Amino acid sequence: MKKKTSKNERVKKIVGLRQLKGQPIDFPGELGFLCPFRSNHFLEWSEYNGFLWCADCDRDMPSAICMPKIEKAIEIYLDCIEDLTNLKD
Repeated sequence: MKKKTSKNERVKKIVGLRQLKGQPIDFPGELGFLCPFRSNHFLEWSEYNGFLWCADCDRDMPSAICMPKIEKAIEIYLDCIEDLTNLKD
């Protein structure tokens, strides 16, 4: 069976593709991220900057909305914006 992969040209245009400078050691679920649609779904690092991909939903989502702890979600959101700002410099 062929693995599905979502594509979102708008996300690609706005945030760009993640730079492949190494493979993350931890999966997003091991860091506390959960799919906002169903918490038992499997998340992976998306090809897009600041996004996660849900294998079950076949959807890329901003990583901050996948963090149930609101204070941490705010920090993740700000980190993503800061990273994107630095990429454009």
